[in-house]
Amino acid sequence: MASTSDSSTPTASRALYTAHVDNADGTSGHVRIHDGPATLEISPAGTTERREDAASSPEVVLPTGAPSAPAHGFNPEQFLAMAWSTCLGETLRVVLTERGLPHESQVSVEVELHRDPAGGFRFTPRALVTIEQMAPGEARQLAEAAHARCPVSKLLSGQGAMQVELVMPQDRG
Repeated sequence: MASTSDSSTPTASRALYTAHVDNADGTSGHVRIHDGPATLEISPAGTTERREDAASSPEVVLPTGAPSAPAHGFNPEQFLAMAWSTCLGETLRVVLTERGLPHESQVSVEVELHRDPAGGFRFTPRALVTIEQMAPGEARQLAEAAHARCPVSKLLSGQGAMQVELVMPQDRG
């Protein structure tokens, strides 16, 4: 399921890497990362730690890594794909429920990493929405309604207010 950009556009470039993530059941389900770390173990004795100031919820520590082999952690493309597929999947579930439509759905997200002609790199994310046993026209309208409401979709569409703030080491808590 590897995908690349359409090379007929003047600024298109071949993807250097593509993360593939599937979400089933929105925020009450799970995500499947097609190329995640092969040796990752998440367990209370492993990557989950309890902070002394955390009253009842543990702090989860996930390893991070680059999108190249050998992958020993999750990369930014995978985190973005996990966030968008989960948020869009949950928003789609809400839209279906509000309309009284008990259909199963799945959201897969691909995030491509490209060289940016202006320097550095850029992401090209794409969501693939599946709604079981529904006509394509109706499914498309519901997917578009979910995309219009999804907070991560809004952020990716430039509708969110992102900020970068400098925090001095002595001010970190």
